[in-house]
Amino acid sequence: MTTLTPPVEIPEEGRRIAFVGKGGTGKSTIIAHMLKHWNDVGVDASAMDADDPGDDEKGSLLNWSDEADLGGPIYPAPNRAKVRERLIAYTPKGGVMAVDTGAWVKRAGNMHFAVLSGVDLVVLTLPPTPMELERAGSVLAALDHLEEVGAHSPRLVIALTLTNPSAKAADETDKDLTDAGFKVLRTRIPRSDAQDGYGQAYGKEPRLVPGSPMALLSEELLREAVALA
Repeated sequence: MTTLTPPVEIPEEGRRIAFVGKGGTGKSTIIAHMLKHWNDVGVDASAMDADDPGDDEKGSLLNWSDEADLGGPIYPAPNRAKVRERLIAYTPKGGVMAVDTGAWVKRAGNMHFAVLSGVDLVVLTLPPTPMELERAGSVLAALDHLEEVGAHSPRLVIALTLTNPSAKAADETDKDLTDAGFKVLRTRIPRSDAQDGYGQAYGKEPRLVPGSPMALLSEELLREAVALA
């Protein structure tokens, strides 16, 4: 069992965390591991699947849960008008609801904006390349727009994914984002296409490895959730 240090206590109303970003940046894989880790340490966690995978992506989180134990229930997303209501209803008391979203699109009024209206924290999954950093601008602009018009705007954190530990790109991207005032999580999720790596995890029960990037990220996100109080 992994150990949270220091231990955390989620408020009774729970916390809702959406994962957004380009398709293929690890959103579903991260959520599957987070659910397993969170439930393993006694934090009730569930998820909502609002993703429609593209042709070059693996299946949905909901389909994954049909093939393997992810530690908590996975709910299909309702129509946009009921997303916020269902997110609140499905969030475990004193627990966490994670939301998987499809590839980010700029159109206002889509499923992404419905999800943003119902969560407390949004995690932008971002590979550290100049192209991905430029594409992320529309996510940041959407959150700015919600704040400008007085709508609910969740807190943003950025998780660097598909990183290469031997390259400088992640460090440079981290510095650029931090200098611009964004919160970049300490934990990075590496690209790993080995047989037991994250890139090959779909359809399998997530491995709980103490001290692994996924274990560290699960702890860091819980602390971010508590800090929202």
